[in-house]
Amino acid sequence: MAGVLWLLLPAAAAGAATWVVYFRWKDRAKPEPWTLQLATVAVGALAVCAALLGYRAVDAFGPVVSWEALVGPWSRAVPAALAIGVVEEAAKLLPVLPIALVSKHFDELWDGPVYAGASAIGFALAETMMLAFSGELGLVDGLARALAAPITHAVFAAPWGLGLAYFVLRRDGRALALGFVASAVAHGLYDLLLARPGLQLAAAGVVLVVWLWMLWAARALLAHPGGASGGSAGR
Repeated sequence: MAGVLWLLLPAAAAGAATWVVYFRWKDRAKPEPWTLQLATVAVGALAVCAALLGYRAVDAFGPVVSWEALVGPWSRAVPAALAIGVVEEAAKLLPVLPIALVSKHFDELWDGPVYAGASAIGFALAETMMLAFSGELGLVDGLARALAAPITHAVFAAPWGLGLAYFVLRRDGRALALGFVASAVAHGLYDLLLARPGLQLAAAGVVLVVWLWMLWAARALLAHPGGASGGSAGR
């Protein structure tokens, strides 16, 4: 157990760092402050606690959320998957809200996915460490998760990140609502397909589709700086 942890924890940290650098590279034309981005990663890690509280509330008043529920009858699996998507995406959103509402650096539409990605990467890192310390990860699946979990969480956070930017900079509340629904549904669908026997490839397809959308959005926004800015209609 100790030997596995000595390998998994540095791998998880390296995986998180790799994807933080990736998002900074995508944002290289006007990068966000390192300190603020890393602080968002750190607070995103703490957001796992908010997710745990959310799961307790769901278990008390809503569907049972567990891996067994996801592999059980569809009538239990679908509500459980949607609950996972809503709880975890809401938890990742919480650390980004004060930055979006207060920070002068949150001044472009693409900043939404950048800070959403930072929060999501921190969340994924904390989640991986929590699973590693609980003994739920072996070496092989742990190493795979260390690389894949940060970008998977970041990709699913991108729609609400962009929606949040439209809400703050363009006063478009519908964009935030639509983005959050897209993130929660994509996240829940991914977990549902991943849990069902024979549907794991389809789960990877969900990540790929949302990632391609994110790349398209990044290219569109960053290719037209004027369109990416909040402009006079912002704050």
